[in-house]
Amino acid sequence: MAEHRYSVRHVKTAYRGFMSLDLYEATIELDGRTTDMVREVHDHGHGACVLPFDPDRRTCLLVRQLRLPVHVVEGNGLILEAAAGLIDKNDASPADGARREAAEELRYLVRNVTPVGTVYPIPGMVTELMHCFVAEYSAGDKITEGFDADEDEVIEVEEWSLDDLWRAWKDGRLKDGKAAMCLMGLKLERPDLFTV
Repeated sequence: MAEHRYSVRHVKTAYRGFMSLDLYEATIELDGRTTDMVREVHDHGHGACVLPFDPDRRTCLLVRQLRLPVHVVEGNGLILEAAAGLIDKNDASPADGARREAAEELRYLVRNVTPVGTVYPIPGMVTELMHCFVAEYSAGDKITEGFDADEDEVIEVEEWSLDDLWRAWKDGRLKDGKAAMCLMGLKLERPDLFTV
């Protein structure tokens, strides 16, 4: 395999906006070529996602929420996702961010938060590193007060059987990469929870 040499010669902030988003433009010289490439980089921090599961009932919790990019592609922006968000300054660790997101978006306290992988979801454009977790919950862990989603979020919580979610992944209905990563991680760690 050939080793490529590159240098990043110039980086400038092109835009600052929503979600502390910084959009950078970088000029890159690749393999000594004199032709420069300009690439845009979307930098908004790192995230954590979680797929809570009930081991007794073999169910899991997800959110269905409005995503404008999905609407642009499909005409319906409501997509089924793992609960997720940016890791903020109050989170001591990515796992703490996952716990907070479960409380805010799903309105459940979760326990036994277990990592199943860390990925760059869109490495060609976005700096975000997504920390993926699974965690346990039960019906008694529902939060009745004290945590709320952001006021600009449209979120519906859905409980799925793990087998039905696996089928949704296999037939293309589950399109959220975070949820798929968590689901596959859970199936590898706990195959006993699935019959498919």
